[in-house]
Amino acid sequence: MTKKEILLENGTYNNNHNKVRDSRFLEDGFYDPQDLVQVKYEMLRSAYNTDCTISELAASFGFSRAAYYKIKNVFDKEGISALVSQPSGPKKPRKLTSGHRQFIDHYLLENPSVSSLHIADILKKERGIDISKRTIERYRKERRGQ
Repeated sequence: MTKKEILLENGTYNNNHNKVRDSRFLEDGFYDPQDLVQVKYEMLRSAYNTDCTISELAASFGFSRAAYYKIKNVFDKEGISALVSQPSGPKKPRKLTSGHRQFIDHYLLENPSVSSLHIADILKKERGIDISKRTIERYRKERRGQ
């Protein structure tokens, strides 16, 4: 397995490696612009001994100024392991409980042609429950199949 394949597999491949302009990554074989963790770490390290602005520094590593500060804040709180990108998406399951299903069933009895988006909005407003319209669409499809 190549290094690129390993980086892709573990989520640390830098899709923007072509934007890295820092001389170390262009000249030295040790520095790999495709290794996102290494790029982030070297960017943070470079900020301590440079005369350029954070915007210029971040751009030389392929990041925006805002991204630099986000990376720095997470690094300061959690250390080097925070430089490994975390999966995006929901952090906890958003399942429909039996109570949610009963609410939806009752609402559909009274309003059979209502959209799933409208039901999601009602659940959010009346119950404080944040469920996607897609989850409700899947539930409605499941109901029809029974």
